[in-house]
Amino acid sequence: MKDLFPGHFKESEGKVREVWDTSLFVFDANILLNLYRYSDTTRKEFLRILDKIKDRVWIPHRAAEEYLNNRLSVIDQQERSYDDTKKSIQSLRSDLENARQHPFVSSRTMAKVSKVFDDLCEELDKNRSVHTNRISNDEIKSSVSEIFKNRVGQPYDKEKLVELIAEGEERYKQKVPPGFKDGAKSGDSDIFTEKCRKYGDLIVWTQVIDQAINSEKGIVLVTDDKKEDWWEKFKGKTVGPRPELVKEFKDRTNKTFHMYQADRFLELARENLDEQVSDEIVEEIREVRRRDKIAQKRMREMEYLKRRKSEMSHLFQELERSKNKMMAYEEERHMLQQRMQELESVRSDMRHHQEHLLREGIDNPEFEPFMDHYATLSEEYSRVRKNLENSSMKYKEMQIHMMELEKEVAHRMNVIEQDNSADS
Repeated sequence: MKDLFPGHFKESEGKVREVWDTSLFVFDANILLNLYRYSDTTRKEFLRILDKIKDRVWIPHRAAEEYLNNRLSVIDQQERSYDDTKKSIQSLRSDLENARQHPFVSSRTMAKVSKVFDDLCEELDKNRSVHTNRISNDEIKSSVSEIFKNRVGQPYDKEKLVELIAEGEERYKQKVPPGFKDGAKSGDSDIFTEKCRKYGDLIVWTQVIDQAINSEKGIVLVTDDKKEDWWEKFKGKTVGPRPELVKEFKDRTNKTFHMYQADRFLELARENLDEQVSDEIVEEIREVRRRDKIAQKRMREMEYLKRRKSEMSHLFQELERSKNKMMAYEEERHMLQQRMQELESVRSDMRHHQEHLLREGIDNPEFEPFMDHYATLSEEYSRVRKNLENSSMKYKEMQIHMMELEKEVAHRMNVIEQDNSADS
């Protein structure tokens, strides 16, 4: 059974030790990007562990590319976190400095608190400048570059990437991991690199498999990707890598595959490399991941709210356009009805005159011009009547469309009320 379903069975402790002695350690881009989010102590410790095993580390070309492309964005995020913290401090200071309302703080105590606030802001500015300097002088990037010197995979050519995109489309339809959670990302861009973004996880996965085949080594993949297209989860807990991934890896390479998040990687490094890794460092890494998870959740919520706001805006705009169209059709119908009444009145008078002319005989010189004029009015009457029917039909269609739009707006508003209630 274990041979048929390898992803559902854990390795023995002895086997795990063997894995750590012989496997290739592969790191995803998010592991390297998180180095910018760690404290100096934790980052140095993590880099020290990587340096110790640098003869067996490797990074897929796609992961290295993602790290370099997203490095500045992560630095910017960290800079903004310092700015947000300073704003919070200034807001609290402002609340406390108003001695005429609660919360009330004495002048003596406020003087002490202000000194602490000043020291905090000064230190925050100093630490923020460290991140700002990394834009052009990044010691973290230099350390990563040194550790992974000659340990980065080669890029795929365009022909291979086109092949992977086609394979990815089918895999994502069938929910085959990894990467199908990125299926919602747009892949319709004319820019080829943008098309590849949607299939980034699959490209990384394929490069990892190719490296295992070429090196004839098992793989330990270290990633902080939390999506369910990488991890098997049960009741909110991460059980391990998706069994489908373990099986595909074994079927294609006949090698072992293990996958850890950064904190578990350090715990196992402590056990299998005889390294001193403090519990505080492991907990900090977990806390960074928790904060990142909350930040991503907030970002998704903001994107959802933005999308919902945009949808409501489009609905109201469509309602306004429909209302204007209905008013135009109503005005058109009114004008056509008036014209029909005018034409009907004229035609009625002409029919009476026609009877008079017939009594006098068709040789009357007025008869032929009169009949031509009557025919012209009759044609106009038919045309106006047809236009009125078309306008009335469009008016009714617009009425139905308006009712559907109003129903949709009411539904969306109800959903918003329910969401607000749930948030409360």
